[in-house]
Amino acid sequence: MNINKIKCNTLIIFTFLFIYKLLLDYVYIEYVNKYYSYMGFILDFNIYKYIISILWFVILFTVLPKNDTKPSSIFLQLHFIIMIMPMFTTYAFANESNIFLALCCSFFILECIILKIVPSIKLKKIKNSHSILYFIIIINTIFVYGTMIKANGVPTLKALNFNKVYEIRAIVKYPFLMSYLVPWQGKIINPFLITTSYIKKNKNLLAFSLFLQLILYLITAHKSFIFIPLAIIIVIKMLERDNFIRKISLFTPLGILFVFGMHKLFNLIIIPSLIIRRTLFLPSQLKFFYYDFFSKNELLYFSEGVIGKFIGINSPYSIKAVNLIGDVYFNNIETNANTGYLADAYANMGIFGMFIFSILFSIILILINSLSKNIKKEIVIGLSLASILALNDGALLTTLLTGGLLLLLLLLYLYSNYDYDELNNRV
Repeated sequence: MNINKIKCNTLIIFTFLFIYKLLLDYVYIEYVNKYYSYMGFILDFNIYKYIISILWFVILFTVLPKNDTKPSSIFLQLHFIIMIMPMFTTYAFANESNIFLALCCSFFILECIILKIVPSIKLKKIKNSHSILYFIIIINTIFVYGTMIKANGVPTLKALNFNKVYEIRAIVKYPFLMSYLVPWQGKIINPFLITTSYIKKNKNLLAFSLFLQLILYLITAHKSFIFIPLAIIIVIKMLERDNFIRKISLFTPLGILFVFGMHKLFNLIIIPSLIIRRTLFLPSQLKFFYYDFFSKNELLYFSEGVIGKFIGINSPYSIKAVNLIGDVYFNNIETNANTGYLADAYANMGIFGMFIFSILFSIILILINSLSKNIKKEIVIGLSLASILALNDGALLTTLLTGGLLLLLLLLYLYSNYDYDELNNRV
């Protein structure tokens, strides 16, 4: 691609993303604040912060990788669109913290720089990796579905009514290890089966893996389980040709227009609420709430997790941080107000925590880049998508363990050994 084409392509991407930003601003006023102001989505517009948000948008767009040669570039693009850009709107229209926005943008820039200058690493291959891979998948699948059905009974179609999901979640049982293995199944193993079968055009396996995902949703009523397959297929379709960021920068404003149009034309609430409020603005709002609270109160220093228990640190608070934020900002102690990896890092170790976790996140993306050398890009993205996007409203350490990010790295490592296995089988 010559220089003029590159400049033209960059200008088109910039224009699409700026339109997306304007649409986020518009739907915040006309939908989020209008219908959900009681949930803390206030309207306190600050023109100076709006100008600053535009300046940050331009700066971050400048450093954002525009290619799709590495998985890390695509994940950073998605983080910019889904995690960072809604923060610009919340910052200006809810009059939120200058410091926290600057910190999030600065550490995002740091991640972009690290992933630009640090090369992939060469990892040692092992024999029989595919046998190990499918052994893990089969054993985990049988154990998860057998245990969950035994504990909760044969699933009904009740969860297809989105108004009933919280009622189902309140009574669902998670026996031994299921609080770990169920997310692994729904966010890593089933997406692996969906991605590989879709790319290899194995219709039978695709139908079976989609069925597995549906059953898991019907048991647990976690809506992310039914949206993950759709997100995977959309992203894979966009990756089939080059210029992913141009496609996603066009798709996102069109998607916002579509779901907002559904609300205006048909008075639909649930789908616009899930996509506009829940996926984009609630995580953004909670990040600022966490900063607001922990910038004025004592930090956690990992006292709520395994690290704190191991080194004997007790929490300074009588309840979990997720419930504490729910109580302080939503007047509901039952609310589980989870937040993204940067806000969680701040809650635990302040600015230094944000720095450490930005480095750790960059290392994880470097590992994914390294493991993707012998794998189709579409498979890597499809398998990694749920775990990486989960960091928008999930802690990094929690996502590594409960969210299955460590399992993701293991499966990618085993799958990347395919060529080595093939060579040894011929010898």
